Amino acid sequence: DDSKDEESRNRIGSSIVCGCGFMQRNTEKSDRKNKKEFRKNQIQKLQKLSKTWEKKLDELNLYKELFKTTEWEKADNVAITLSEDFELDTFPIISTAQQQNKKVLVPKTLPNRMMEFVELTPDVKIVRTKFGVLEPESENYVNKENIDLIIVPGLAFAENGARLGFGGGFYDKYLSDYRGNKVALVDRSRYFQEPQWDVDSFDIYITNQIRI
Repeated sequence: DDSKDEESRNRIGSSIVCGCGFMQRNTEKSDRKNKKEFRKNQIQKLQKLSKTWEKKLDELNLYKELFKTTEWEKADNVAITLSEDFELDTFPIISTAQQQNKKVLVPKTLPNRMMEFVELTPDVKIVRTKFGVLEPESENYVNKENIDLIIVPGLAFAENGARLGFGGGFYDKYLSDYRGNKVALVDRSRYFQEPQWDVDSFDIYITNQIRI
């Protein structure tokens, strides 16, 4: 019913007590920095945390909360990135989706800040691009209207939905006319009460966040 859907959209991990004392949330207020400077500092911070048990524990708790949501349960097609070490590890989500017979779609970047999603199947070749990220070679793109849920990556998220991406603008452009469900998984190292970076008019807000 509508109340359950609303609860699912607003679900956060605050009820999880295991590991909650390991990392501090970014709750301090400060003058906003330009995106380039903040992005550089944030990546350095995330890289330092990439091999820690604290990060792994946050991820396990976020997975658990994601799999409870109505958006996940109803989704037949889930779009998600192939993560790098300092990002939230997406491979357990991909594995669970495949076990549940969901189609997994992964992004491929194109010129002019364009992006499309390709179904991840055993015969799809994955290569590392000149930017160092893993992407499919296939051009068998999935129509945007057929994507039920996009799990949106990011370096930082604010409580009001502001998102800091990697600087390419691919997701902002893709999501500008996307009408399906989208959600961000936000651990403590990526959560900010208020944006501490400049927010542009074209930035897409992700208000549906699962947080620890």
